Amino acid sequence: MIDAECAVILGVVEKLRTSLSQDGEKAADSLAELLTRAGALIFPFFRKWAEEEPPKVRKTLVQAIAKAADPRDPFRAVFLFSLIEPLLWDDDPLVRKSARRALREKLLHVYPEEALEVLAQWTSDPEQEKKILAASLLPLLPEHMAKRALILLRNLARTEEEKVRRAVLRSLEILKKRAPKAVEEELKRWEVDPLLSSLLFRG
Repeated sequence: MIDAECAVILGVVEKLRTSLSQDGEKAADSLAELLTRAGALIFPFFRKWAEEEPPKVRKTLVQAIAKAADPRDPFRAVFLFSLIEPLLWDDDPLVRKSARRALREKLLHVYPEEALEVLAQWTSDPEQEKKILAASLLPLLPEHMAKRALILLRNLARTEEEKVRRAVLRSLEILKKRAPKAVEEELKRWEVDPLLSSLLFRG
């Protein structure tokens, strides 16, 4: 039964891929509907698209991921975050920009708890770019999550990577406006830590 379902899905996916050059927006709607209905069955096909298909297809996939985000279905978040992650580092600047915008403006707000888990993983990733992106996104989470975001920023601030530390300072400035009380309480901890206080005073 599963094999038959996969065969049907593969046929639909290939038909959609062929139609992308004719109507990207309509294809994005169709891809989003497939993501909504097929979930785990469609994931391997779209993950391959994210890594191997031409830029236009990858950008359409980004649009579909954003359209498929639905707070009523938190289980879908796992697939959507997994699909969008390679696109955040895409070689094509337009695809990369589109993916980061979808993450920032849609997924972060539709799935804040799941987003926090992903960002927490990035804060300990050896790749500097992931740490920088995590730092830039943490202050955009809902205000009630500010304390948890600040804990992750504190961990990031302990790095020796200068670009990451600067990203942390920029995020603190954003959070000072969105959650001033939480930031004030957090910075009291920083002031008694030599490494963190040096970053604050320098900033």
